Amino acid sequence: MNAEIMLMPVIICLVSFVVSSLTIPSVILLANNNGAVAMPGKRHIHTKPTPKFGGIAIALTVLVISPVVFPLDRVTGSYLLSSALMLLIGVIDDVRNTSWKTKLVFSLVATSVLVFGSGLWFENLGNLFGAGEIRLGLWGIPFTFFAVFGITNSINLIDGLNGLACGVASIAFLAFAVFASVSDNSTVLYLSLANLGATLGFFRYNYPGAKIFMGDSGSMFIGFSLAALAIFLTQGGGTIDPMVPVIVLGIPMFDTVRLLIIRLKNKKHPFTGDKTHLHHLMIRSGIPQYRAVRIIWILSAMMSSLAFLLFRFDAWVMLLVLSVIVAFVGVFIKRLRIIRLSTSRKRFHAF
Repeated sequence: MNAEIMLMPVIICLVSFVVSSLTIPSVILLANNNGAVAMPGKRHIHTKPTPKFGGIAIALTVLVISPVVFPLDRVTGSYLLSSALMLLIGVIDDVRNTSWKTKLVFSLVATSVLVFGSGLWFENLGNLFGAGEIRLGLWGIPFTFFAVFGITNSINLIDGLNGLACGVASIAFLAFAVFASVSDNSTVLYLSLANLGATLGFFRYNYPGAKIFMGDSGSMFIGFSLAALAIFLTQGGGTIDPMVPVIVLGIPMFDTVRLLIIRLKNKKHPFTGDKTHLHHLMIRSGIPQYRAVRIIWILSAMMSSLAFLLFRFDAWVMLLVLSVIVAFVGVFIKRLRIIRLSTSRKRFHAF
């Protein structure tokens, strides 16, 4: 019996990988037939039309396998229904390019299903400032809506290079699976591994040369799944501190907050697309695309490792360490800007 229990996580991940991999060719055909194709342009780095819809293979794998793995309850049922809604708006956006307002409405509805269906939200933020646990009570519900939207969009925004979002998300799912195993949270363990396997199944078609993009159908489903798992891992009797998912997702979350501040400072719409993301700055500084992707992967893996080293400490210790890391990343980004300006001047003088 123990052997079966130990094998179950491996089986879930492996089956998800196989199902997702086998589904991708059909999804590519579906995307081409429905006009869900990313065309080269000013905001895009790719040079040839590439089908989207990769998220369909990822999401359907998770949505089909999960009910088979364990009986549905309030938590898993609300996750499956709410994440399916996020998949739906992602698919619509891949075909029709919906407005940010439509995405926001779908996100609010999906988060409502998740929160009120599962009965879980970010009610306890841990001992953030060293003065005892911060409990939000019902105020945690609007905070959760904001947090879920932020995490979902952090994955959506980092999806700009082949394999980037896919790799960052895979690292996060693996980290969540490890923490779920440590805290004996089978729901998060199995859901994390189902998502991990499905994402890796897509990965082989997305990196290094992309035959398909995950599209908004993938980035929104994956981002929402990570947000949901963060809630399930830390709330409702969960023994993992809420700061742990923040550290694990530190790189995409930091980049999202940085972009928001820059856009508001420059009096731009916060949801306006541009090329000021971390990966764009790295490329404009002369770092090859494949190397930029791997650097961000390494940073994400380091953050997950850091979370594992710190998860038994109080939240205020983790917050302090994270603040130091953010400062170093800020210096790194500042350095990228200096390199970019220096390179631009050299090119100008060459003319």
